[in-house]
Amino acid sequence: MENMLVFLGGAGSFPVWIVSFLAVVAMTAVCARGRLAPFRGRIVICASMLFLAFAFFLLSFGLEEIEAVGSSARTAPRLWAAGLAFFTLDQLRRTLLGNAPEDPKTGDVKRVLIAAAIVAFSIWGMNTAGYLLSSGGMILLLLLLFGERRFLVLLSLTGGWTLFSWSVFIRLLHLSLPAGIYFG
Repeated sequence: MENMLVFLGGAGSFPVWIVSFLAVVAMTAVCARGRLAPFRGRIVICASMLFLAFAFFLLSFGLEEIEAVGSSARTAPRLWAAGLAFFTLDQLRRTLLGNAPEDPKTGDVKRVLIAAAIVAFSIWGMNTAGYLLSSGGMILLLLLLFGERRFLVLLSLTGGWTLFSWSVFIRLLHLSLPAGIYFG
């Protein structure tokens, strides 16, 4: 079992992950018929996110166990996997109970491309501004893109994520996040 987990955490397992992901998406799309047809897109997204959480967890077994920094390198991906699974399962529960809005008939491709550009710019900006400023800026811009205009919500989500990242990853787990050229 451990050999399989190490293989799935290695570089040669990429085709296995792609085929598995496509199988999960196809199976979910086929299963979401009848009563759940208006929610098919939400269900496919939830299944994909659960697959990613499972992948993060399995891939963490491929990381070397280094205890010198006060926490394991496996801790961060497992925290991400747990949080992602928790919130995705809640969204899936609401969708299956019919408490979520139906899927829109058409998508907003322009907004999706702008969101992808914001995420890409944030990842690129980590080398310059550091993780905390870059991720906080990304959250702020994405909230504005998706129509949030309440100042208190913008401030609390952006500041809350930055404070959470700093306290959990830097103070508690002693992980070194990219500091950027301004703060490094």
